[in-house]
This record gives sequence, structure tokens and C-alpha cells, in this order.
Amino acid sequence: MTRPPSLAHALRVLLSCLGLLGVLVVAPSTADAIPAFARKYGFDCSMCHSSYPRLNDLGARFRDNGYRLPGLEAEERTVFEGPTPIALRTSVGFDLLDRPGKTDDQRRFVLNGLDVLSAGVLSPRLSYVFVYTPPISEARGLAAQDATLEIANVVLADVLPRLSVRVGRFEPAYVAFSVKRRLTVSPYEVYDQAFADGAPLSETQEGLELSTRLRQFALSAGWVNGASSNLARDVPSDVYARVSAVFGAGEGQTAGQRVGLFGYLGQARPVSATAVLARETFARVGLDASLNLRGVNLGLVAIWERDSGELWQASAAQNSLGGLAELSYTPTPRVAGFLRWDAVLPDDAMGPDLARLTAGGRYHLVSNLALHLEYSHSQQGKLAPFAGTRREDFATARLDLAF
Repeated sequence: MTRPPSLAHALRVLLSCLGLLGVLVVAPSTADAIPAFARKYGFDCSMCHSSYPRLNDLGARFRDNGYRLPGLEAEERTVFEGPTPIALRTSVGFDLLDRPGKTDDQRRFVLNGLDVLSAGVLSPRLSYVFVYTPPISEARGLAAQDATLEIANVVLADVLPRLSVRVGRFEPAYVAFSVKRRLTVSPYEVYDQAFADGAPLSETQEGLELSTRLRQFALSAGWVNGASSNLARDVPSDVYARVSAVFGAGEGQTAGQRVGLFGYLGQARPVSATAVLARETFARVGLDASLNLRGVNLGLVAIWERDSGELWQASAAQNSLGGLAELSYTPTPRVAGFLRWDAVLPDDAMGPDLARLTAGGRYHLVSNLALHLEYSHSQQGKLAPFAGTRREDFATARLDLAF
């Protein structure tokens, strides 16, 4: 029986990745602008990204300001006045997936899907963004992908002083660390936890969201469709709110210290093959922090979940506690290293405990082409480092391209 890798082994993998990045960083390079916004403004991608796709402080303020440069709103060019606002993103590389006792292990070169992105300003107070994934059938060396409009929303800025409204399908504000912009291939486990046909926090939602800023505070509130187990005739009943505060200069992305709190309350129908069941309630409460010091970021998330027992086919309400701690180092926008620990502690009906350790790094050969190295080990069972009953090892070396 193969022994699971130790924490020391995982750390050696991380150090090896960072060592390779250290060698690469001295290589000569050019600064090419990438997708729609970089072409529009004529800047390098580092204007808005600490390490693509993660946003820096200006990028976060730019997004929250309706894709308009803060302080220059009156001078913004619309999508009708600038370059075509279309961008594409894909990645290709070698993946290794090892799950003892399973027959679907992978050791192959693979092209990992395709995203089509567009965003821009339509008028001084109206902007939009959409992300479309075209259908791709699984084949040797080609990852399957369903056709979906992953994100599609408009932002009405300054509807009232300092108040903006986002309408459509979007990544809600309760996701403190964007699932769509994470540095890792491996998921944020705490955001994926959900009952059958539920609404994991990692998924985009359809609805509307109000947001405002008051000095160092940011406040958001939303009303969304929620779980897919709801019927089309069900009036949406899922609501949420989030408040965060930044201490010091910055937005808490690469400078300043940010802390946040969110609450979510929703309803969903238990899945049944024989009847349409009444809707049951579920709730989420989360705390998070983003702490920065000289290129080092420590991201922390803790989420408590409580679901009606019927949603899990259980007699009593089910509770889950999960979280993550991610340490990343970005000495320049070209280089990033990361080390993350994820854990989920659910009640028995919700499944086994889960723990994941992820390590790796990214190096941008040019602004729109990044070398990505990553190793991730997960365990299900008793929550102890590598002591669970089911385990998975994943490693990848890939090129991440946006153009």
C-alpha cells in the first residue's frame, strides 16, 4: 500500500517550485498587454493584477467601480470607441491524478477548456461583463466542458450617491476570495460544500446585488435564485449581506488589512424521486481576513453552515464548519508562490471530514503567458494530516494563456 506523502514532502515540492521560479525570474522578458482592458488602456496586465488572474488593489477598485478607472470616470471610452472588448483564456500542460483504488487515474497532456470573456463600459454609468464557456466534448488530451454563460451581468454605477447595482449572473460578494480568480487549480473546498442540487458558494448566482462604500467600509446585499432544486414557479427567497473594512492604505488585496463578515439565508426543496417536497431553510455565516506585508498575503476564511435535516435526508439539522488558510508571496507581478490548507468538518449525514494541502507557484514568461506548477494532496476521513481513509494526489505543470 502506497504511503501518503508527508507534510515535509509537500513542503519540498513547494520549495522546488519556488526554486524553479527563482531561476526563471532572471530571464529576459517583454511586457505585453493582455485582454480587453489592457488593450483599451495600453497598460501591462500588472496594472490590475498582482499575479494574473488575482487582482491587486487597483484591480479590485476598478471592478467595484463598474470597470471604470477611479477618478477618471468622465474620461472613459465606451466599448464602441475602443478596441474590440473580447478576450480568450485557456491552459495546456501535463496533469497527474492518483486516487488509490480508483480506475480513472490520469497521467496525460491535456488542453483545459476555453473561456471567452468580454467586458467594458457602455455609457458613463453602465458597464457589463460576461464569461462564456463553449461546449467541448471529452477526448484524449481534451478536458470536457459544458456550454454555459458562467457570468453575464450589467453594473449601474451611482444609481444613488455611492450606490451601485449589479444585475444578472455574477459571483456574489460573499465570496471573499474569488473562486474565479484563485491562483490554484485545486478548489477552495469550503466554498464547494452543498446538499444535493444545492447552491454551493463557489457557483455564480442570478439576481441583483447592491453595493456601497463608506470610508474604509464596503457593504453589499443581494437577492438571488439560490439552489437549483427550487422550481421555476418558486419566488426567489435567498438573501445575503456582507460588510468588510480595510485598515491602512489599499483594498486588502496587496496592501492594507481587510476583515469581513457575511450572512446568507435561503430556501431549497429536498431532492425526491417520488414527490415535490416543501422548501426547507439553510444558512451560512462566514468570517474572513486578508493580511498583507511586503508582498506576503495571508488569506483566512471560516464558514459555518446549517441546513435543515430534510435537505440531507436526515432527521436532524446538519451543521458544517470549514475554512482555509492561504499564504502567498508575490515579490513582483511576474512571480507568485502559494501554500494553502483547506478543511471541512461536516456532520455525519453530510459526508466525511476533508482536508487538503496545496502548494505551488506561477511565473509569467510574458504578461499573457504563465507557467503554473502545483501539487495538491487531499484526505477524506478523520481530520488529521494525511490520516484519512480516502486520499487524492494531484499535480500539474501547465501554461496558462490569455489573449
